[in-house]
Amino acid sequence: MPVRGEGTPSSLPPGSTEVLVRGVDRAAPDRPDAVCMLSVSVDPAHRAAGHAERLLTEVRQRAARHAPRGVIIPVRPTRKPLYPLIPIDEYAAWKRPDGRCFDPWLRTHLELGARRLGIARASLVIRQPVSRWAEFLGHPLPGPGDHPLPGALVPLRVSADGHGTYTEPNVWVHHPAGPGAP
Repeated sequence: MPVRGEGTPSSLPPGSTEVLVRGVDRAAPDRPDAVCMLSVSVDPAHRAAGHAERLLTEVRQRAARHAPRGVIIPVRPTRKPLYPLIPIDEYAAWKRPDGRCFDPWLRTHLELGARRLGIARASLVIRQPVSRWAEFLGHPLPGPGDHPLPGALVPLRVSADGHGTYTEPNVWVHHPAGPGAP
């Protein structure tokens, strides 16, 4: 999606939801100078085959022609669902023993030359009645509090008003335009 962006933390929208809202509110941003990839996915059966790297490289090359400020992405770390109680800031800072980023998807971005810009604390927000969440989960949610949600980055927060809110954080990264690292 075309966006305006300076490649700085202060120029970022709060998250992917806001990128979509801004895109719908106006047909195109005033003089878009960057693109935002809202979702980048590779089927698990085809991971580790270089597809993600080729896709990100192609997008950077196209950005060099049409979006000089490059590509911003609210990255959804792939291993974060295994650690839903760890705050996203801490998780994103974890390193492997070799010093590389712990999360494979975030590591892929960083090793392709992206830089971390910040955290999108409420990148995706879904608020639904508890009855809908219970139907989705296949079991009741009998009271307020934080409830595990399979595959989620953080717990589902159920409030006393009978609603559950999932507020997913992401990690903003910026890929400069062009085929190589900055």
